[in-house]
Amino acid sequence: MRLLVLLVVLGACAGPSAPAGSPPAPFEVEPAPVWAVDGIRVATFNGEFLFDGVGDEGSAGFAWKGDPAAARAHRDDVGAVVRSLDADVVLIPETENLATLQKLVDESLADLGYQAVLVDGRDTFTGQDVGLLSRLPVEAAGRIDERVPVGVTDALYGVSKNLWAHVLLPDGTPVTVVGVHFLARPDDVERRDRRQAQAEVIRQFVEAEAAAGRQVIALGDFNDFDDAVLDRAGSRPITDVLATVKRAGPGPDDDLVNVLGDVAPAQRFTSFYDRDRDGQFDAGEFNAIDHVLLSPGLYRRVVDVRYVHAHDPRAVSDHFPIVVTLAE
Repeated sequence: MRLLVLLVVLGACAGPSAPAGSPPAPFEVEPAPVWAVDGIRVATFNGEFLFDGVGDEGSAGFAWKGDPAAARAHRDDVGAVVRSLDADVVLIPETENLATLQKLVDESLADLGYQAVLVDGRDTFTGQDVGLLSRLPVEAAGRIDERVPVGVTDALYGVSKNLWAHVLLPDGTPVTVVGVHFLARPDDVERRDRRQAQAEVIRQFVEAEAAAGRQVIALGDFNDFDDAVLDRAGSRPITDVLATVKRAGPGPDDDLVNVLGDVAPAQRFTSFYDRDRDGQFDAGEFNAIDHVLLSPGLYRRVVDVRYVHAHDPRAVSDHFPIVVTLAE
């Protein structure tokens, strides 16, 4: 049944076919998602500098920096995407702070019953944090401040942008949501060991939560590729980041599962990187660096996986949402 549902969804998501004999377009905006399957929806969607346009906004540049009206317009665009997902839990990396996340709710999502959750992080350069919107009861929330060695050096490194939350599913199942935003540039050798250290920090936390009897959802912007399930571009990692985070227990039966493998290869992309900065969509510029990883108990409940490509990544966010529906 689950396989049939996924095939039907993928068929519904397919864009218009190209004329016979012509190569397919690298990207076309798809229709907004239609949710034909009931259940508990969990999503991740990078808000791309979801800021308010005032005060100290870090050292990174973005088009609406210091412009409250433009920042509001961007929040409205992000809010429209979040509304279309109709998810019970939505992780939003690149959120400025809790006040801005609450503005998103108040301005665009006030009727959806979301609680805004954010714990201030350690990224002083970008000023970004990881926000969470939840319609499920949130029992507790915090962040992971542990640090581990970088490679074989004495240097220590952690995850400056992260969030964990304890939530309850409607049937009472305790779940730990672990939201991350790892160091960028997946092909940068100089950043490889630091991102690998970040993965180990999260792996240790996930292992402890699983040992405590909780199901785990690890999701967000990992800024890395999965070596076990290739994305549409066939991207291969220079790290073991995804493999490390998935290795959540003493044996393979405990491993987290990446839902990337549940969609057709053509749908396996979550970000647009305009490599040549020409403002056009080119082959090879769409990769999967955002992921949703589920503990086995939750993965067995998956009834629908959707990589939603229903907005122009040049106009709203350069990332796309992932939505997973779990049976209640």
